[in-house]
Amino acid sequence: MLYGLVRRKSFHNAVPLGAISIAAYLREQGHEVQVVDAPAHDIGYEEVCGEVNRFGPDAVGVGATSVIWHSAVTMSKMLKDRFGVPVFVGGPHPSLYPEHAMEAEGVDVVVFGEGEETTVEFIDALIAGRSLHQLQGINGLAFRTEDGRVVKNEDRIPKMHLDDAPVPAYDLLDLSKYSAPPMRVRQMPAVYMELFRGCAYARCTYCTSGGGLKNRYRRHSPKRAAEKVFEIHQRWGAREVAFVDDDFVVGKEWIYDFCAELRKLGNPVSWTCYVRASQVDAGIFSSMKAAGCHQVLIGMEVLDNAALVALRKDLTIQSCGEAVRAAHSAGLSVIGLFMAGIPNTTPDSVFETVRIALEQEVDVAVFSLYRPPPGSPEYEELGWGPEEYIDCFKKQKDAVYLPQGWTDLKQVEEVFAQAYRRFYLDPGFMKRAAQKAFSDPILARNIAKGAVTLADQFRPEWMRLGLRDRYRPKDRLTR
Repeated sequence: MLYGLVRRKSFHNAVPLGAISIAAYLREQGHEVQVVDAPAHDIGYEEVCGEVNRFGPDAVGVGATSVIWHSAVTMSKMLKDRFGVPVFVGGPHPSLYPEHAMEAEGVDVVVFGEGEETTVEFIDALIAGRSLHQLQGINGLAFRTEDGRVVKNEDRIPKMHLDDAPVPAYDLLDLSKYSAPPMRVRQMPAVYMELFRGCAYARCTYCTSGGGLKNRYRRHSPKRAAEKVFEIHQRWGAREVAFVDDDFVVGKEWIYDFCAELRKLGNPVSWTCYVRASQVDAGIFSSMKAAGCHQVLIGMEVLDNAALVALRKDLTIQSCGEAVRAAHSAGLSVIGLFMAGIPNTTPDSVFETVRIALEQEVDVAVFSLYRPPPGSPEYEELGWGPEEYIDCFKKQKDAVYLPQGWTDLKQVEEVFAQAYRRFYLDPGFMKRAAQKAFSDPILARNIAKGAVTLADQFRPEWMRLGLRDRYRPKDRLTR
């Protein structure tokens, strides 16, 4: 099994959770599996082929997000040409656009949606002698018939209970290659982990969880979740976990029980997670802190009540402020997640968001530019297809959507950049950050790394356009 493609080195590499979850499930069913994570090892197409050749697989899978889709296609074609084995693709982009993914040369099969059960059924079918052109009835799969017609089978409704799923195959990775973004990590090695599937809310207008990606929401039991956290610490030495679940606190009973189970196991790791401001309070945060949590991420998007209603968020300015204060009272830091260029907002909405975030003393602010997800009214308004969706991710600091009332896309980009400057150059913020860093060497280190990351985001235009990559090996790609 192959995961990912190549990109330039950054301050962190994300553990390929999808790939190692599928790998663990395949292995549990008796199949031999290898994972090649090209980004983590900073290797190119030829080196990936060398790794695949050493393993000698009977089939190869390629995981892809939209931003690396074209790279994944290049890799798939090379693998098909070199080894002549079935090549299947999966991940967020093929799940959003299975028919589009099937158009790619070198791709035999698309696995869409959750991949564990589908991949095992597909591999078992190949072993049983079924042709790549006769894969009817395997839900979650798209393939070509002998006459070249693309067939998309029905969506798969997963039967697997998460408690019964094996722990992802972290042992197939070199965990020293992985971390989380600088401001999220206090201990190394640090890895990503998920305890949920889907999103319990799934109504926000800007998110694929509420539109194109229809993962059924479910989660581990608190006891089994804690045991799996303990296992990745005990077996593979992970000291910190960055939970990637969309909303870690859904119902008080689960989070209190999970934290209690972690405490029974001696708080094996420090951890961070995403929470929804409307679902948390001081009691929950205190329990999380006692179980090893040191930070929460809160998606606030824009601190404008009318805009939050339009986004179908169950939040208000007041609920966001209460959540930040409750987190701080429990000793947790807060990363606020915001967007510029959202429909039903103005430049003043963004600047007012910065002002309120500073007033609430949000510890770290992360801004992004709005990108309409498939299925949203804005996406339909733009008349986009798969290729346009791919293109919109190529330059993360370029605006692609112009909300009504804004002058042009350049104004959106300028407001976005100015939001960062207003937040991080605010004298009050700088004073608070300096005071915290003075008493916390780990935080001081993370602030320094975060500052370099932020500077890299707003480096001179000629570098942002990729001219510095002119001197890199041609088969290494950036994203």
